[in-house]
Amino acid sequence: MFFSENQIAEFRDCIYKDGFGFSVSVFKNEDETLNVQSESLLDSYYENFDDFLDDLILKNPLWFTYYYVRVNKEFKSLVETKLSETIENVFKWLNTSMISTQSNWCFEDNGMNNFVQDKIKNEINESYAFDFLNINKTDEVNENWELGQVWNGYCPESWLKGKKVRMRLNRNDFFESEETGLQIVLFPGIQAIILKFRGKGEFRSTSNFADDIENGEILSPQNIQFPPFNKPTEIFQTSQEIENYIKEIK
Repeated sequence: MFFSENQIAEFRDCIYKDGFGFSVSVFKNEDETLNVQSESLLDSYYENFDDFLDDLILKNPLWFTYYYVRVNKEFKSLVETKLSETIENVFKWLNTSMISTQSNWCFEDNGMNNFVQDKIKNEINESYAFDFLNINKTDEVNENWELGQVWNGYCPESWLKGKKVRMRLNRNDFFESEETGLQIVLFPGIQAIILKFRGKGEFRSTSNFADDIENGEILSPQNIQFPPFNKPTEIFQTSQEIENYIKEIK
């Protein structure tokens, strides 16, 4: 052991109530029960380490922010399991917030759209140095996908980069990519016309996604300014042709 003879765990300096606190020391009694010192933030007695850890997580939801932790190695698997569950929950909460605020949080008739999604992106890209996200170009794997003539309901621009991104109906009755703003005018069962101008993320309050209703529409370019946007009828012949067309869209 690296503690005093009967100490089995120590948790110091967690983000708690707008500062650092909630330090905890855990000691094993002769009968294998636990004695806990936490300035009355936790119980002083627990039957086992599992019960202690469950109560710590319940009473200190930010337990995963502890600055310093030392635990006997016999509890390594248990701590890793609890920590994994907590991190998974954090991402579930963020995902739930992102989905809910897109369509269900409104100021009268105006929705929040991608406010939370954009905030998450900005925080990751600008505020925090997550080194594991920095991939050397030599390590990059080319996973680009090709497009067929028949639209699959997902954003063609993102698809060409190996990503499935949904397109959602906006207030102009165009399907708009949630990632790139690329817009498509849909003539059901006939054409999916890729517009030459991007949307502004002004989605309808109810969520309608193109991949839920796609029905064999042929991908086509916009060749006139106004509806029907494609006259005379013109269709894309190859994936490269679609890619070159999208590159010109500002």
